[in-house]
Amino acid sequence: MGMNENGGVGLCVFAVALAVGTSALAQEGTDQAEAATNLEEIVVTGGRSPQQISEIARTIYVVDSDEIQAEARSGKTLQQILGDKVPSFDPASEGARTSFGQNLRGRPPLILIDGVSMNSARSLSRQFDAIDPFNIERVEVLSGATAIYGGNATGGIINIITKKGKDAEQGLHAEVTGGMGSGFAGSQDFDRNAAGAVTYNSDNWDARFSIAGNKTGAFYDGSGTILIPDITQTSTAFNERIDVMGSIGYQIDEGRRLEFSGQYFDSKQESDYGLYYGPGLGALLGNPSLFETREGYESDFNPQTRRSMFNLTYTDDDVFGQQLLLQGAYRNEKIRFHPFPNVTSDTGLYFFGSSQDTDYYSIRAALIAEPTDQLKITYGIDADRDSFKSRQNIFDLRTAASSGGLDFNTIGITGLYPDIDVTTVAGFAEASYEATDRLTLNGGVRYQFVKTEVSDFIGAAQQIAILQGRATSADAIPGGEVEYDAALFSAGATYELTNSQQVYANFSQGFELPDPARYYGIGVYSLSGGRYTLVDSVNVGDSALEAIKTNSFEIGYRLDDGTYNLETAAYYSFSDRSINLNRSTLAVEVVDQERRVYGIEGKAGVKLDHGFDVGMLGHWVRTEVKGDDGWEQDSVGSASVSKLGGYVGWTNDALSLKFAGQHVFELTDADGFTIDDYTLFDLTGGYTFENTDTTLNFGIHNVFDTDYTTVWGSRAKALYGALADESIFDYKGRGRTFAVSLTKVF
Repeated sequence: MGMNENGGVGLCVFAVALAVGTSALAQEGTDQAEAATNLEEIVVTGGRSPQQISEIARTIYVVDSDEIQAEARSGKTLQQILGDKVPSFDPASEGARTSFGQNLRGRPPLILIDGVSMNSARSLSRQFDAIDPFNIERVEVLSGATAIYGGNATGGIINIITKKGKDAEQGLHAEVTGGMGSGFAGSQDFDRNAAGAVTYNSDNWDARFSIAGNKTGAFYDGSGTILIPDITQTSTAFNERIDVMGSIGYQIDEGRRLEFSGQYFDSKQESDYGLYYGPGLGALLGNPSLFETREGYESDFNPQTRRSMFNLTYTDDDVFGQQLLLQGAYRNEKIRFHPFPNVTSDTGLYFFGSSQDTDYYSIRAALIAEPTDQLKITYGIDADRDSFKSRQNIFDLRTAASSGGLDFNTIGITGLYPDIDVTTVAGFAEASYEATDRLTLNGGVRYQFVKTEVSDFIGAAQQIAILQGRATSADAIPGGEVEYDAALFSAGATYELTNSQQVYANFSQGFELPDPARYYGIGVYSLSGGRYTLVDSVNVGDSALEAIKTNSFEIGYRLDDGTYNLETAAYYSFSDRSINLNRSTLAVEVVDQERRVYGIEGKAGVKLDHGFDVGMLGHWVRTEVKGDDGWEQDSVGSASVSKLGGYVGWTNDALSLKFAGQHVFELTDADGFTIDDYTLFDLTGGYTFENTDTTLNFGIHNVFDTDYTTVWGSRAKALYGALADESIFDYKGRGRTFAVSLTKVF
């Protein structure tokens, strides 16, 4: 089955038994008033208007500020926090900058910050390298494909809600925090972080301004060996990050509000350590034993994520008797990767470092009408434009070879992909109808139109050959325009068994926005007299992209009575096509490559006497593709892993402690690549000095100093192993580390 059979069966039994057992216990002594309050928490990701959890026919999790801040101040990243607390979200890979393959229910999620998409036409998996946890109010996670949000939401939605002045108490307040962490494995194994914020809240005006940053040192694995530098998607070792955020809100009157927010985020790596390729790059030329991590690395081009974002929202509770929601946003990001080796027949061996720039504009408009007390209708229009440019720095090969790959100097910059502009316009409508006091029906539809414009482009290898002096000119591959559309539908129902329990079921469609850079800008050339003549290429006009739909089904149960809480669901998603580039004909083809993902997820907790509480979560998942011999396990490069976790916590008026563990199950694909299983434990806690509004947080991560390969490390071996010896892509997780921080509120 691609994972430990007993573990998979045990996880299924866990989900069913937990649902039945906890439900039965909850019938005894339930405080109905408290139960109703717990289930009426307002969220926004269930639809395009605020909804109560009890109305949503979907699996949804809310990770609140207290949970996020306690974990983050104890040394965890946002990816780790969500991987620990959301059953169907894949485990985070310690130290990795990328979230590639970190799926939600086995498929990529749409990541939002305050409703603004972090996904782009060219998927780069840096969506979580986007914000410091200090600035997060809560995270809302909607599992499974959703029709109402459109493209790139086949796995679900993760909406990161930032802190605002309106969330603070009245008046002027401030908060500062600082901390450090280390595994004590070497002199450079030292992390530090600091943050501060000022908030103001009055009847009409509110504001918040914050600065947060951190600086990491060397990372070591469980055996005390410094981690191999990630030359593929890069890591966060030797990284400096700053996150500056500000917001201001004006309550025009009781029913109208205007709010503006902005962010500047910069996360960059400047490491003294690099991957040594041996004398004359011998490790690449047949002697992989020469690979090692060495000090003395220098480069004029380093990994970085830099982002600026602005967001303007306006709400009006009475526009022709309806509520109006307007949002306009702009996001600019510049992303750099690590110098990487490549070889072609036109260029020979060379090292390049890619950089990609995105400008994203979006407008959202929605109206919420309530024709009757039982019926609520939300409808509106979305429009966005994504402009993408890419380049690659080409490095001096002699300098790189003489230094064994430790010294990179740029000799020129060439194009990597064509310029791409993607324009999307969509209309949507959804309705929620209270058929009875206990039964709520939901349904929705979205029609989305996509226009992709691709620039003329000289082949990337030919541009490098011209830079190297191997040629003087080249024909351009013609660009063009391609248009496609999709209509998506959803339907669901929620039934209240009691004030504290519901069952629900839904069907929803999602679709993937194809990545144009994967297909266009590729050509076959003939070199004659110093000029590259174009022989054949991808024809944008004849090779149209199409939307690939995913059909998603789920049934679920949830309970929250203030003492016991449980959410569990079974799901199945299916897509019957995929898009491939035929390397022989150079045509973009839609092929009948069927893919399915199905599984069971569950999360449960109980509050015990004397301040104790315990909880468990689990996810059993299978990702399969249809081959010539039937269904087979999909590649570990993108398939999700199953996991099982739990915790024991204790809290009194001042002190809190939590001991948590998570097991990741083994996964082997049809090609024999494997994600190895591993188990990690963490101990976190905090002590509040109530008289001074000061909190001390602490954490011990990877308590037993386990030596293991991260999920990303296993994926990287499968994805890049054909380029060089797979040992250099065997990215390990960090060994035992200690963290402590102090937070003061004024």
